[in-house]
Amino acid sequence: MKILIKFDENNQIVPYAKDKKITINDSPFLLFLASAGMCAAYYAREFMQNRNISLEGVSIVETVFYNKETHMAENINIHVELPEIFPTKYKNAIKSAISQCTVKRHLGNPPSFEIQTSLDLVMTA
Repeated sequence: MKILIKFDENNQIVPYAKDKKITINDSPFLLFLASAGMCAAYYAREFMQNRNISLEGVSIVETVFYNKETHMAENINIHVELPEIFPTKYKNAIKSAISQCTVKRHLGNPPSFEIQTSLDLVMTA
């Protein structure tokens, strides 16, 4: 599955799947997957804005590879499309900045989940 992350006219991060903007109403899981590419876009935007480099022509293509047996995401590839005017001296630096993405870091060391309901808090008489 491919997810495209673009910057709109206000430099806001917008995820797309199959040429359609991804929203929470489409699929919480799809939005969750897109958050990895959106995080990469956030760090790329910060890096470029701090160096007064235009975001025009920048996009992120996130490719999610699934395990055929478990149907779970097994590998996520983040490809950063940079414009020709991007200074080559920053090639490794922007990759390093993007690798600091907190979504990526959390997926590498996932939290545990505990599910509770309001009924769990009801005391028995």
